[in-house]
Amino acid sequence: MLKWNKKKFLIGLFLVCLVVIAACSGKEKTDEEKLTELLKDTIVNSGNIKESSSEVEPPTVESELREINNFLTMDIWNDGFVNISSYTRRGTDALGQTLDIDFLIERLGKSMEKKAEYDTYIQGLDPKYDDLKQVWTKLSNETDILYNTLKDNKPTANDEDYKFDTGLYSQYKDAFSNDVMALNP
Repeated sequence: MLKWNKKKFLIGLFLVCLVVIAACSGKEKTDEEKLTELLKDTIVNSGNIKESSSEVEPPTVESELREINNFLTMDIWNDGFVNISSYTRRGTDALGQTLDIDFLIERLGKSMEKKAEYDTYIQGLDPKYDDLKQVWTKLSNETDILYNTLKDNKPTANDEDYKFDTGLYSQYKDAFSNDVMALNP
């Protein structure tokens, strides 16, 4: 008789589990339904993002100067001058990768066009930025000197005699970075 009670108990437990699973599965969405709902929400919300992004305030002088500072670090130094120095010493870029020197000089030329726009912007700043403008003038002139050196005398790989001294550029760039970071946001 004990075995029969045990069987009844297991059958009852099984039926309860079936009822619970059936009840839960009716409310649960399939992965496809969840994905469809997510995509619909994303599309609806993307319209809201566009509306709110058009309300973004215009950039401040400080944010523009930070952008210029980032440009100098990334486009002029990291993608340009530091690779030239490495190329003349080791024949590779700063990370040890193969370097197409003609392509690098071409890309640096495009960055120099952008730098010319920044020259105009900085020279047009209020007198309260005169100290920063003075540092920029030195930095900009040194950048031009280095770029003209590349154009007039293209470096070759592993040329230890190639003169490409970035010491002044680094000094002026560090001063400019410090001055920009010292500005209030």
